[in-house]
Amino acid sequence: MYLIFLPLMGSKKSSDEMAIDAVELAKKIEDEDEKTYIIGALIGISDKFLTEEYKNKLKGAIKMTKIAEMLIQEGKAEGKAEGKAELIIKQLKKRFNKIPEFYVKRMYELNVDKLEKIGENIFDINKIEDLDKYFNDN
Repeated sequence: MYLIFLPLMGSKKSSDEMAIDAVELAKKIEDEDEKTYIIGALIGISDKFLTEEYKNKLKGAIKMTKIAEMLIQEGKAEGKAEGKAELIIKQLKKRFNKIPEFYVKRMYELNVDKLEKIGENIFDINKIEDLDKYFNDN
């Protein structure tokens, strides 16, 4: 737990260097849950005071950890959903010429499964309001 506050403590080293050292120490923790918690907390508090250079070094220090893998997977899933939403929005704009902003915003809130359902049924959507069933469908 002390590792989380290590970058904020006084030292001859800068806060940037202390954050990197704290992550390197945390990587040695055997309990995966505790390691993930501490590295996550270090990332959270370090974001407030690290320079861009050290943020990149921190990113390098957390590579190959469970938390890095989780963040990468989350980013991929978000990117996939955003790409599908953008494609469906383009298709709908081509079909209906204009889409109310409400539907555009809602499209970006949908998960990949619902976006895929809309994509599969795109030719069955006769009016823009037909999308409501995908937003309300649980």
